[in-house]
Amino acid sequence: MANILYGVNGEGSGHSTRAKEVLTHLRERGHTLHVASFDRGLRNLSGDFEVTEIFGFRFAYVNNRVRYKRTIARNLVTMPQATKSVYRLKDLITKWEIDLVITDFEPLTCHVGHGMGLPVVSIDNQHCLTNTVVSYPRQFRRDAAAAKLVTRLMTPHADAYLVISFFTAPVKKRNTFLFPPLLRQEILKAVPTQGEDVLVYVTSPAPLLAKVLSTVRGRFIA
Repeated sequence: MANILYGVNGEGSGHSTRAKEVLTHLRERGHTLHVASFDRGLRNLSGDFEVTEIFGFRFAYVNNRVRYKRTIARNLVTMPQATKSVYRLKDLITKWEIDLVITDFEPLTCHVGHGMGLPVVSIDNQHCLTNTVVSYPRQFRRDAAAAKLVTRLMTPHADAYLVISFFTAPVKKRNTFLFPPLLRQEILKAVPTQGEDVLVYVTSPAPLLAKVLSTVRGRFIA
């Protein structure tokens, strides 16, 4: 059995929702788990696992869309704030004799793991952009290039990339493996029903989306 450090991006709830299923599976197999996260990841996982709070790199949103240049600039400015978390993670790795780092798009655990000579496994959907062959309409190529740059900076040089995708695509890197979405047991066991409301998931304020929805007959819960 292994001592595993599992880094979870706390931006939104998708990373921690996915990580909870993987963490539960690993715990049932007898592995010892130490989670590192922030914001919603910290809140969503601390009730079930031992979670160390770390500094979180954030995405910059405008109208619920990621602005990649602004994201890079903002995180470069806040880089010094991450130093304490780096030392905290190094101490944790030494104290608990960590064997493996798994990261769900969380950069600090990835970079610290590399620095201490540990194998790193990445689980996320973002690396579908960089590690598979995907084409884009011409008008989106600039956005795609920015998204790829951010993805490469976040969790680079992992020993293996487990990429979650709704669609199949040719893999162009040997250490990359494509998987369908990881669903919670609650979802798999749920019985579908027809309700009156439409659920809308947004990561940040989205006034333009709200304006569009206001023109549609129906009730929306964001």
